[in-house]
Parts: sequence; C-alpha cells; structure tokens
Amino acid sequence: MDETQLKHGNYHHYYRFRAEDSRSNILRQHLQTLWDGSKLHMQRDRVSLMQMADFGCNSGEFTAKVRDILEQVSGGVPVRAVGVDIDQELCDRAGAAFPDIKFISANLLNIACPEMANNDDPVEGYMASAAIDKFDVICCFSVLMYVHLNGGDEGLRRVLDYLCGKTKLLILELQSWRKYRDQVRRLKRGAEQSYPLYEGLEWKGNSGVLENHITDYVLSRGFELVAASDEKTEFHRGLLFFQTK
Repeated sequence: MDETQLKHGNYHHYYRFRAEDSRSNILRQHLQTLWDGSKLHMQRDRVSLMQMADFGCNSGEFTAKVRDILEQVSGGVPVRAVGVDIDQELCDRAGAAFPDIKFISANLLNIACPEMANNDDPVEGYMASAAIDKFDVICCFSVLMYVHLNGGDEGLRRVLDYLCGKTKLLILELQSWRKYRDQVRRLKRGAEQSYPLYEGLEWKGNSGVLENHITDYVLSRGFELVAASDEKTEFHRGLLFFQTK
C-alpha cells in the first residue's frame, strides 16, 4: 500500500476486508422504515427517477449496492447513480465493473473550495449535463475522517457545506475519535508521515462528542435528522440520515 492510499483512505483492496457486513441491512432497514412512513421527500415530490451520488465510492461495489437498496425500498423507482472518488485507478476499475454507473475522480477538499470555478468541478459538470439541480440522495460512508485529518475543521465544514448544498437526503457513516487516533498512528508507522492539522482540531472527542459536532453542523445547514441507527456495524459505526426541512 502506498503512502497516498494510507493518507487519504483510497485503499485498493478495501472490499477484501469489508466485502459484506451488516451495513447493507442497517441501511435497508432504515430506508424502508422512512419510505413506508412516507417521511422521504421523494414521495412528496413523486419522483419517477432518483438521482444518487456516493462520495468516496472506492471501486464501486457499495455504490451499486446502495442503488439497488434504494430501488428495492421504493418499490421499483429507478435510481441513476454516480460515484466520486479521489483515486482515478479506483474509478476506472469501478467503471469497468459497473458500466451503468458513472464514476468521477475528484478530491472533495479541492472541489469544495469556494475559490474554484464551477466549470473546474467535474461533479458540477455532471450535474449540469444531467440537468440535476440537487441529488435526491448523497451518501458518504467512512470518508469524512480523511477529509477532516487532511483539511482540518475548516476543510471538513467546507465539504459538509458542499454536500448539503447538493442534496435533499444526506446519509453519513462517521468514524469515531478513537479511529482518528488509530489512523494518525498508522500513517506515522506505515509511511513515517503525519497529519499537520491533527493537533489543532477543535472538533474532537470520544463518546460521541466528535459525531455531535458534525451532526449539529449539518442541522445548522437546514437539515433535520430523520433517522439514526442505534445498531452499529462490525466496525462500530452507525448511520445518520439527514433530510432538508
């Protein structure tokens, strides 16, 4: 594994150690409950096609799984999916495995930069070409820790602003502060590198303190928390479901 993969989490063999876990069942259960309770905007808007984006898609396996779950719980509403990852090689591999899904290579920290012109953002370009004002669903599974460690608190807030501005339903899988500390040690041990902004992070803390910082910020962006999984995956991570008010 090279140092770039270690630093940004774009592991090329990720699904060898997370091929299938309880995350799919947790996701399906909560989306089904929300759908059956008519709590999702897709039902209010009576959409005939759902637009979904998965940020941090890796090689696309879970992107395809989430798309299938959305189609199942909605009773067959078709879903057009796009995956976004920092790693071009992973996007190429994903495109070969799932040719019906568009995969885009982009660095979230870069495209969320307010100084960047929209025409330099490939996600904005995709949305314009597909006539998408906002995605119906954006997913971000176990990715924001790497954004936070590389971009600091301000970088994470910038990325959250970007994601919130582009979706109606935001699904997050967050990593705990303990995982942050493990990742810092792993980078130092495996690549003799550090995250320069780590020591200055103000959004931090065990026992859900870090997660509460992120949740409160998303709520401040005009979202409401419509579901949160009490059950955790094998990696001790829950799922949060936010929807625009």
